[in-house]
Amino acid sequence: MNSSSSSLVITAKDEPKSVTRVAIKPPHRFGQWLRIFEWLVIALLTVTAICLHFRFVTNVGGLWRDEANSVQVATLPHFAEIWRSLEFDSFPLLFFGILRAWTAVFGQENDAALRALGFIIGLGVLAALWLNAHRLGARAPVLSLALVGLNPMLIRYGDSTRAYGIGILLILLVFWSYWRLVQTPSPNLGKIALAGVFALLSVQCLYYNSVLLLAISAGAIAVALRTRAWRTIAIILTIGMLAAASLLPYLPMMRRMHEWTFLVSFPVTLPWLWLRICEVLSSPDPIAIWLWTGAFFVGLIAVVSLGIRRQMPSPILFAAVSCLVAIPVYAVFLRVLSYYTQPWYYITLTILVACCLDILLGSSRDEAASTTAGLLRGIRLLLAVALLSLATLPAWDELPTRHTNVDLVAATLRTEATRDDVIIATHWQYAVSLARYYHGPAEIITLPPIADHRFHRYDLALQQMRKPDPLEPIYVQVEQVLRSGHRAFLIGALPYPRPGVRPPVVSLGYRETNGTWHGGNYDVVWPVLAGYFVYAHAKECRQIPVPIPNRGRVQRHEHLALSVIAGWR
Repeated sequence: MNSSSSSLVITAKDEPKSVTRVAIKPPHRFGQWLRIFEWLVIALLTVTAICLHFRFVTNVGGLWRDEANSVQVATLPHFAEIWRSLEFDSFPLLFFGILRAWTAVFGQENDAALRALGFIIGLGVLAALWLNAHRLGARAPVLSLALVGLNPMLIRYGDSTRAYGIGILLILLVFWSYWRLVQTPSPNLGKIALAGVFALLSVQCLYYNSVLLLAISAGAIAVALRTRAWRTIAIILTIGMLAAASLLPYLPMMRRMHEWTFLVSFPVTLPWLWLRICEVLSSPDPIAIWLWTGAFFVGLIAVVSLGIRRQMPSPILFAAVSCLVAIPVYAVFLRVLSYYTQPWYYITLTILVACCLDILLGSSRDEAASTTAGLLRGIRLLLAVALLSLATLPAWDELPTRHTNVDLVAATLRTEATRDDVIIATHWQYAVSLARYYHGPAEIITLPPIADHRFHRYDLALQQMRKPDPLEPIYVQVEQVLRSGHRAFLIGALPYPRPGVRPPVVSLGYRETNGTWHGGNYDVVWPVLAGYFVYAHAKECRQIPVPIPNRGRVQRHEHLALSVIAGWR
């Protein structure tokens, strides 16, 4: 020791053997700050999504005709009547049972309670996204919260008084329960029972959940094949067969529906399906389509890369196979169905794909051995931030749009219409929601005359199509009303003729080369023919304003004009 120095130097020879050298790495400040930023984004996404759901249910207003149809089926006096009336709606029995129990407690006329049910289900979907992301190694649903929670169309139809929201929640729970089933080579009875219950409930809520169940089963079987878990594969196949068998009692109903479903059929092609799903993906900003497709192709590249290197973790394999099977099989299902599909046909598939993308880009891997995981997580976070920046304000602006103004029209009619007046729904489907809200003295009639206004009675509409002049009873009744000095109120617009233009001719429909029959132009021509009648005989026709509270907007599906005609000439 040097006497001029106060420091103590210990050489390697003098170092005690019991002391172990520890290499202390410098703190990764960038990684820590990135983790903090990620959780701030997740918190902001969660709060924003909840606020958007609340904004929707508190501004959407009354039930539009599809929602009213479901409530009126669910609240029929007896179960046998509900079972016989399922053909007039789009869902199996489970949703109507839930709706019946809810209305038994809160009342079938209580719109606020029905909207509260939709809000609860919407929050349940967000919770299921959290559950799946956490259980399959993605920590938190960074991307799926952005893709789903900021999409007004998914919120609008998922929270509506229809089966879509519950069906989405159940298929996400199927995804989670099937993953638990294949996590271990030999699942216990509890895991088997849970997967079976969710699978059965999901197909009893939405018919096309059976297609998504097939895709999730394929993902689970892929994982089980890797571990040679033959017992698990047998369990998955058994659950699938039981779920399929549970739909057999609906076959007689489907055969009855086949007599009139050609009225809503459409020549579906793959380009058509892409255009329709783009309506969902582009909500609320068209740039969102590129973010969706970008996330999909990044996930696909990651899957291919991991597959080539034989380093694919089981959560990635499960999500990848489920997603890649779901998309084409669902497209085939819609092609076979051949309906003129609306956006709500695609929301269940869209949300399942968003859940899978979150896992493909965010599921845990050995980050010390590879930078791929960090890169994918960074892309996932970047996409979420982009959506948060682009979609929040447009979604906030769009969600107060009402489903319908029929409740406001009915309120106006209660003050305007008298016992000897008549109310004419210019399209017979409008009467379904109108009958829910209007309980005044005037009679509701439709073009053409449909006796039952509770449901979408396409069977009765088909009977009217087979008549040579189904509008004649309407003309006679309107003439009597106008001649007696009373009025006829029109719900919806009547296109009035231009001078010199002859009335259109009703088309009986057309048949494709494969033999598929499509309905004619009745829904278009009947209001036009009624317009000719009113133009020729009514002395006065004026529109009655129906103001929307807070200058709100109404969706085009059921934004109904209210007019009154009077006098006879």
